[in-house]
Amino acid sequence: MKRNLATILSILFFFGYIYSNFKKQTPKSDFDFDTLGKVPVIMNGRVQPLDSVAKNSLLAMNGKRSAVYQDGTKHHAIEWLAEAIFEPSAAFDRPVFRIHDDGLRAILPHKTPEQRDSAIMAALFGSGSSHHYYSFNEIRGSFEKIRRDAMEASQIESELRTRYQKAVVNLANNAIQFYNLTRTIHHGETPSYLDELAAMQTIAPKAVAETEKQQRGEAFDSESLQGMLGFIQLYRGFGENAAFFTHPAEPVDGQPNWDKMSVVLDEVTRDGAPSKISKNYATLTDAYRQDDVATFNQAAAELLAALDAEDAKAFSKAKAEHQFNYLSPFYVSIVGYVFVFLLAVFSWPFSSRGLNRAAFWTLIAVFAIHTIGMGYRVYIIGYAPVINLYSSAIYVGWGATLLSLIIERLYRNGIGSFIAAVIGIASLIVAHHLIDGRDTLEQMKAVLDSNFWLTVHVLTITFGYASTFFSGFIGIFWVLAGLTTKLIDKQRSKMLASVVYGIICFSTLFSFFGTVSGGIWADQSWGRFWGWDPKENGAILLVLWNVIILHSRWGGFAKTRGIMAMAIFGNVVTSWSWMGTNMLGIGLHSYGFMNSAFHYLLAFWLTQLAVIALAYIPAKNWKSEIRV
Repeated sequence: MKRNLATILSILFFFGYIYSNFKKQTPKSDFDFDTLGKVPVIMNGRVQPLDSVAKNSLLAMNGKRSAVYQDGTKHHAIEWLAEAIFEPSAAFDRPVFRIHDDGLRAILPHKTPEQRDSAIMAALFGSGSSHHYYSFNEIRGSFEKIRRDAMEASQIESELRTRYQKAVVNLANNAIQFYNLTRTIHHGETPSYLDELAAMQTIAPKAVAETEKQQRGEAFDSESLQGMLGFIQLYRGFGENAAFFTHPAEPVDGQPNWDKMSVVLDEVTRDGAPSKISKNYATLTDAYRQDDVATFNQAAAELLAALDAEDAKAFSKAKAEHQFNYLSPFYVSIVGYVFVFLLAVFSWPFSSRGLNRAAFWTLIAVFAIHTIGMGYRVYIIGYAPVINLYSSAIYVGWGATLLSLIIERLYRNGIGSFIAAVIGIASLIVAHHLIDGRDTLEQMKAVLDSNFWLTVHVLTITFGYASTFFSGFIGIFWVLAGLTTKLIDKQRSKMLASVVYGIICFSTLFSFFGTVSGGIWADQSWGRFWGWDPKENGAILLVLWNVIILHSRWGGFAKTRGIMAMAIFGNVVTSWSWMGTNMLGIGLHSYGFMNSAFHYLLAFWLTQLAVIALAYIPAKNWKSEIRV
């Protein structure tokens, strides 16, 4: 028991943090927003829970998945969305639009930033940032100019737009999205949705009867048609503005087919009464406006049950995504990798096998959460784990961790755990910054859908990236630890050199097979096997660099130091093949262009070159006694 105490405590700490983070996702309110967040809808071409609609919408508007109101109180995304869709008049005053550009703020009402309580914090971070946040009502007066400027800017290629043009396009899109959300469940023209439906049920039968008389050429009562015409005009605009679909309908050609909330008019006209789903939405709206908690909670539960009965598959997908949102597997994995990093680092100066063992088993726990997160994504989207740059970063970290676990299991010296932690933290942070306000569970493009060779190509080539990065980070560890500590003795140096050689062999195989399978897929989808596309060139460059490393070792041209330096430069090659080729903005594979990310990529290359330079400091100046 004493031998495993550190392991038990570290794993308990990690899972305790997961549980704490999970519980924090539930809004502390008498209203059952947790159930409301599970309600499935269709938005952006896919089924998702209202919780995801709320979080993705807020993320696009203010870069966060929560909202801070005028009084400084913080609210969960689903709380904000409930107000936006049920009582828009209050939501219009919430400062949820984050605006950084000075030129854009100049055309909006002036806001004096709040002063920080601490003079030290103000000196370090500025006086405050409240002036960056605006409500819809504060934007409304300038929206006509914002709209005109956005339309002009949209005619310009995104890479050529100025900062103001990018900001005004982003604000216009977010403002329109927000407005559409407020008119998705109810148009807001009447105070009570249930009373409106009751009036509609009274008017509709008479209007239908008089319309039939008119069609037969008989005398009809035109006044009976006027009320219905008013509803028709109102609901026509209401349906056009809705941001998401709320009602499951009969599939079309085997594909999901949902209707918007405005379908309630057709339901009343056709059936004489609204459906259960429509009535539950109307009840939710009125109960929220009247602060009737009991009725709201009952209607939310009934709505969820009604949707489950109508479309069990959509309900299951939404439920899984809701769980995924609450678990936050990749966020908690970052925390886990940090903990593994600390355990591994402190195990060396204290020569502690207990801490080393704790790092390894905690890494297994973190890897399990990382894997569960990927499993959720696969189930939700129905495709292989990698569909975009965001998911490729998740997969690269996962692949490197898998290799690290194997190496750590073989040698049990903490180095594998340390490398896994570093790559895991780096890859998940990169993934986080690749979100950029977008839905990361987006649907794949048609050309990428249901293709066996695409799946094989993406998974193998990305695993090639992961393994090459893994060998490169081992090289970095060898250099930095050798220079600054006595950790790299002859035995460990030999072991690390062997690991790098083995991983490079492994990476060469996966990179080559991934490149060939990509050619087969390209031949099937585009009618040509190879077209010297930048991404294709990057892939073959990775294969060639790994082959060069292997031949340098086989031919005796590079000893341990040379192999390590070449492995580190492999990080440069891999990052170019993986990310850099997309930044050219050309070619069929340019699916992830990010203009601002080039500076980060350049900084990464410079750090790799700096470490390579450090590798050639004479061995006599190293703290570790190594053979180079």
